[in-house]
Amino acid sequence: MTTPDKLPIIDFGNFDTNPKEVAEKVLDACKSIGFFYVINHGLQQKDVDYAFALAKTYFDLPHEEKRKDMIQADNHGYSELYSETLDPEHQRQGDHKEGYNFRNFVNGKPFRPLPAVFEKNKDFIEGFSRSCHHIAMRVLQAFAIALEIPEEYGGSSWFTSRHHYDRPSGEVLRFLKYPRGGEASYKEPVRAGAHSDYGSITLLFQHQIPGLEVQAGRTEWISAPLVENAVLVNVGDQIEFWTNGLFKSTLHRVTFLPEHAHMDRYSIPFFVHPEDDTLLSPIPSKLITQTKEQKEVITAGEHLRRRLDATYTYEKPVSV
Repeated sequence: MTTPDKLPIIDFGNFDTNPKEVAEKVLDACKSIGFFYVINHGLQQKDVDYAFALAKTYFDLPHEEKRKDMIQADNHGYSELYSETLDPEHQRQGDHKEGYNFRNFVNGKPFRPLPAVFEKNKDFIEGFSRSCHHIAMRVLQAFAIALEIPEEYGGSSWFTSRHHYDRPSGEVLRFLKYPRGGEASYKEPVRAGAHSDYGSITLLFQHQIPGLEVQAGRTEWISAPLVENAVLVNVGDQIEFWTNGLFKSTLHRVTFLPEHAHMDRYSIPFFVHPEDDTLLSPIPSKLITQTKEQKEVITAGEHLRRRLDATYTYEKPVSV
């Protein structure tokens, strides 16, 4: 049973042989806190370490070099310090972080030309992105099993059939850096504002330095510590909407810690989204209360666009 002061750890090592047992644990986590760690997920730690090394190499580049590939409304590219405001209602300035977003490598092609350091490692980055997607599909398969979706409606493939990697979607692999220091001059007690994620689920790889907090039980904030060889999974807004609130998309944030004064913090989230034209209509599950009130049914792409426009400020890229 998930407790409100601790995030559960779920072993996917026997998912293929005993999927219902794993799905029951996933269901418990999603109904309560909306966060859980996955171990034995299949992605090798050496690949995770190399991804973090690539992120550091890129973020160490001169600022003006990174600004040549600024993020635009397509949600791909570089975002500089303070350009993203995840909690605009309560934040006086943007988040104390910089990032680089990779849209999916549809049919093996990057969404846009990549900076040189990433272009040299294009095959690795694409492979890492696809591996994250594969992990996510196993989690979504567990969702479908947990929700007991009938076979005539798609059964265990109900979610995965709406999340193909090579079809247009809002799916993004993101490298993030929270620069060391800055607490004294920064005007906020947190480095990334309290927010929920926009899509289906998010995978998060943490590295060396913690800082993430989760609003457990919708009230108290608890730490999401580093767990060796684990990936942290959380439910996104679209799944909460799809399940009519049964699964919880929980607020989370990144706070300043003492070690942030002298050490950079890196993290790698993978934001999982349905295909853009997927209608966010009710899931055929007996566990989900189907309300009779008519609700606006929008596509996954429309939902994401609304959220991004409320989060980012965009500017034209620097001409080369």
